Amino acid sequence: MRISAVLFGLLVLTAPAARAQRPAENPPDVKALVFAVADSIGMLRGLQQEDSILTLEEWAKGTMTVGGQTFDVPEHRTSINFSVPGMRVDYRRQGSGGQPQRQIEVVAGGVAWNETERGRGATPARDKARERLVYLWTTPMGVLKAARAAGAKATMKTSGGATVLSFPLPAPVDDVTAHVTLRKDASLLARPNPNALTHLIGTYIARVETDGGVATDTTYAEYGDWNWDDYKADIMLPRRTTRKHGATTLELTTVNTNTYNPYVVMPVPENVK
Repeated sequence: MRISAVLFGLLVLTAPAARAQRPAENPPDVKALVFAVADSIGMLRGLQQEDSILTLEEWAKGTMTVGGQTFDVPEHRTSINFSVPGMRVDYRRQGSGGQPQRQIEVVAGGVAWNETERGRGATPARDKARERLVYLWTTPMGVLKAARAAGAKATMKTSGGATVLSFPLPAPVDDVTAHVTLRKDASLLARPNPNALTHLIGTYIARVETDGGVATDTTYAEYGDWNWDDYKADIMLPRRTTRKHGATTLELTTVNTNTYNPYVVMPVPENVK
């Protein structure tokens, strides 16, 4: 699926001068599509049906293949703050017979760094900022926020029975274009998953490809509410994710999510600023 990123904001505009500064809006068909998809996965709440997702967390497990070598990923935690914007990806990977390796990769405010513990032991990773921002804006909800933020630059077309949405990502990665393909059948999947939940397989499948400064190819499938049983929110995220970037392929199965706007912060360390 090719997906765009959307930023939702509240604008109270009363004076003509304020209206003149209003950014160009999405074309009606694009606006309707972004609204429909966001509504279908529970992002829009309240009488005004406004985007309610400011932060979220997701726990998963799976595998990572790097240059032909496959690692088990028993723990993979993604924490996102769309307001900053910022993201922390905290995961462990383990090769055959090796010791687990923990990696914590962070980006916030256009700056990237790595950590030894969450919020501690920071070392700069300045050359990774663009890559990680593209990752953030091509997450299932980030892509919708980015698509809306693109305004009149977003376009839409129908191809082969699928809807394709294209748009530039938010600055400073606006030289990267996202193409989001949306379908409700399994034809976007590279291969069937033997553990797929058949009642969800056709609910919503999206493939997000990017080109320009950073090239990625991500497929999302089996959307559902993966919050804990006593913490359901009717906000849907994909259970299956396959993300390709360069020589790395990450295949994840979501275990739990927290979509109740959890406390997620990633202040830029002094030695990284």
